[in-house]
Amino acid sequence: MSLDECMRYAVEHSSTVVQQSYANNNYRQDYIASIAAMVPLISGTVGASTSFGRSVDPETNTYTNVSNFDNSYSLSVSVPVFSGLSRINTLRATRVMRRQGAEELQLARDQVALKTMEAYFDVVYYTESVRLAREQYETSLAEVARTRKLLELGLKSSADMAEVESQCASDDYLVMQQQNNLALAEIALADAMNFPVDKRLTVDTDVAVETPAGVAFGYDEVLANALENNPKAVAAGYNERYSRLSLSVARGYLFPSVYLGGGYSTNYFMNLDNRALYSSFSRQFSDNRGFYVSLQLSIPIFNGLSGRTNVRKARNNWHIAEQKRSETLRLLQSEVAQAYQQMLGYGKEFVYATKKTEAARRAYEAVSGKYERGLVSAIELQTAADNLLEARSERLRARLQYIIKVRLVEYYNGEPLIRR
Repeated sequence: MSLDECMRYAVEHSSTVVQQSYANNNYRQDYIASIAAMVPLISGTVGASTSFGRSVDPETNTYTNVSNFDNSYSLSVSVPVFSGLSRINTLRATRVMRRQGAEELQLARDQVALKTMEAYFDVVYYTESVRLAREQYETSLAEVARTRKLLELGLKSSADMAEVESQCASDDYLVMQQQNNLALAEIALADAMNFPVDKRLTVDTDVAVETPAGVAFGYDEVLANALENNPKAVAAGYNERYSRLSLSVARGYLFPSVYLGGGYSTNYFMNLDNRALYSSFSRQFSDNRGFYVSLQLSIPIFNGLSGRTNVRKARNNWHIAEQKRSETLRLLQSEVAQAYQQMLGYGKEFVYATKKTEAARRAYEAVSGKYERGLVSAIELQTAADNLLEARSERLRARLQYIIKVRLVEYYNGEPLIRR
């Protein structure tokens, strides 16, 4: 799997992303409910009752000892005319929350992708470190064989042989150590991807971008784009806007509410002891029907100060959201500045590490030639070999870190982390 395939797999199988998707579905249901709260409320009732023994006659409203049957139907409509604009502001708030949820979902995907990218490059680093350590070990084996021949010819001492064998054992240990680090990095990558533990994860460690090519955009452009379009900044802005609308909703409940209503009702009545005295069901259903229209004014006079305390709490939440947004933008600005500077720094480190590696290789070749002629000791040869390995490791680290920071800066500038 390539880097983009690993990140795509991690996003698709992330429990954090799935949880945020369900949360967004709840935001959508809240939005639908806020729309439904603005339409007329329609309700219908159907009832049937029968009485035995002493009871009230529904027709004469007097007590009787006969058995009666009563059947009623009603339909009512209630329309909210004015409620302090709380319903409209609730609709706006839920619409904002849906947009915030979309940004939070994208942020969750980006965070999973970034975590996976870091774990992936750890695997790449230790894979290359294993290769470098093996090359160093093979070189040490060759030096041991060469030193043994020189020892037989009397050109090297037993002390030189012991030093070379010690270096070979140290290089063998380094291979084992780097292999263990690689295994741990692969486990960390599988964990970041939520990859099945019973399957073998194999990644493509051939990463593009061999040399620092730089970027075509400056720091100011990256920062401006991040502060305006990055999911962190956009979600924080939506959260502040949602809190402000929630304050308007809380204030709306302090105002009177006006409801317009209307209804229709009818009923059917019958004496079970003498059914012939009463009209048919269809006749009574038509004759007994009635209509009504109502206008209701609800004035909140005293409700235990809950209205005022809700307003104050909503105002505090709004100020908290403002502070969180400011803090988010400040941290985001710091992240962009660090990523951009690290990109420039690792690019320069890579260039100098490449030069250092070439110099260390030439130095090792020169020392190796002198060692064969008996002009330097085994310790000097060992030192030159260690310097070469260290230079190659520094070059590898600088190269991979540069690639990570370039992709991170491009992300802050609006490029998607996962590429097609």
